[in-house]
Amino acid sequence: MKSGNRILTSFQKFGKVLMAPVLLLPIAGILVGIGSAFSNPNLIKTIPLLGNPFLTALFKLTKDLGNVINNNIPIIFAMSIAYGFAKKEKATAAISGFIAYMGMNSILGSFLILNGTINPEKLLTGQKMILGITTLDTGVFGGILIGLVVSVLHNRYYKIELPAVLSIFNGTRFVPAISLIVSGIVGIVLAFIFPPVQLFLNSAADFIAKTGAFGSFVYGLAERLLLPFGLHHFIYLPFFFTSLGGVKDIGVQVYEGAVNIQNAILNTPNAMYDIDVSKYLMNGKVIFAMFGLAGAAFAIYKTARPENKKKIASLMIASTIPCVIMGISEPLEYSFLFVAPLLFGLHAIFSGLAYVITYLVNFNVSGSATFGGPLLSLIFNGILGADKGSNWTWILILGPIYFVLYYFVFSFLIKKFNYLTPGRETEKIEEVQEKNDSSFNLKLVEALGGEDNISAVDACFTRLRVTLKDNAKVKSDSYFSEALNAKGVVHVDNGIQIIYGAKASIYKTELREYLNIE
Repeated sequence: MKSGNRILTSFQKFGKVLMAPVLLLPIAGILVGIGSAFSNPNLIKTIPLLGNPFLTALFKLTKDLGNVINNNIPIIFAMSIAYGFAKKEKATAAISGFIAYMGMNSILGSFLILNGTINPEKLLTGQKMILGITTLDTGVFGGILIGLVVSVLHNRYYKIELPAVLSIFNGTRFVPAISLIVSGIVGIVLAFIFPPVQLFLNSAADFIAKTGAFGSFVYGLAERLLLPFGLHHFIYLPFFFTSLGGVKDIGVQVYEGAVNIQNAILNTPNAMYDIDVSKYLMNGKVIFAMFGLAGAAFAIYKTARPENKKKIASLMIASTIPCVIMGISEPLEYSFLFVAPLLFGLHAIFSGLAYVITYLVNFNVSGSATFGGPLLSLIFNGILGADKGSNWTWILILGPIYFVLYYFVFSFLIKKFNYLTPGRETEKIEEVQEKNDSSFNLKLVEALGGEDNISAVDACFTRLRVTLKDNAKVKSDSYFSEALNAKGVVHVDNGIQIIYGAKASIYKTELREYLNIE
């Protein structure tokens, strides 16, 4: 059992590190969405002012700025993973990740050019220029691999002491040097093993595409069901950035991965949305995040005890707003996950069905935070991208249906089984003081077993992740929700994850400063 917990914890940590570059994508998605929407030829015909040379240049620059992130995701993965897994001297690890990624691509490309596999004058699918280097496009796999290799090298050698003649490379100076050398070896190895991997991924993508609506249901269902374990990233990330999410020829270039394809569509006039891409970008989430979970929140409010309704209204509104705007659904979901698992199970099924329905009606609005989240994506990619085939008007039908469905199902089951969802507890809920000050941090540290019990503090999109020396010293889950305003608590093998929604990163910084740790 302990072995299983360690494996789960390792996957959760890996998932958290993978999310670091993904969390850069929302601003990129918003910038590209705005730039693409307001430079749309049909919109310019309707609003001629947008054709003004100054505005045309402004919106092009906006797209270009967003594409700085979109076009360099693999190298951001390499640096983020090296940084995230480094025990100390993290800046050195990140720089080494960059150096090693460039080294790998340089050797990989040069080797394949020398043996005739790559013709720089006529690049084939899967071959491209990466920061001026002609090479094989290993995508995020290459970035992740290099990040992991560098993190291992860094943690092993960042304190190394060499013979006097080589003392110039002592300590952290040795890490970039050994990373560069090893990256060359990795590049040569990939020259032999990655082409078959590409073929396998392309075949798998063809198979998945043929599953149609059923595949959409499994994708949406699995993504929600793995949420409580913090493993949902492993469902959608491969589809976002590899050929599992599709391969599409747009203009004069071939793109792989749902995010890359969608960005190419947004950047290319007259390119149309593709439902076999949109389904991997969480089009179903637009329906259940904006409307379904809002209905669930309303049901929780309506079924609360009268004396608690005022406080529950504030809680539900605070949880619903980030869910609707950015798709940050965990605070809402954790309000009923542990007290009513049946409700969460039904929610996962309804989520899967939302993917099916949006697939069948060709609803091409991304719900992923990568493109700004449900609401912003609906505005900039849906409404303003109607001529690309967004079919956004389906939201006017499906949205109210999902709101009503969630409201009545949740209301009925909460009353029938007397689930103790927020506000149905027998005692009156006292107002919780939310402060990012020493008082709040002191209570948090005490709840975690004291300063000496805390080894590390980190955060992902919605969770404050604390590594502990002794989990037994942690206070009860109810204390975190009642005294520290947590939306939920997840216990892992070597610590605890506290659900705080979008505030998790702020609490991480505050707590690190309070504890004076890196």
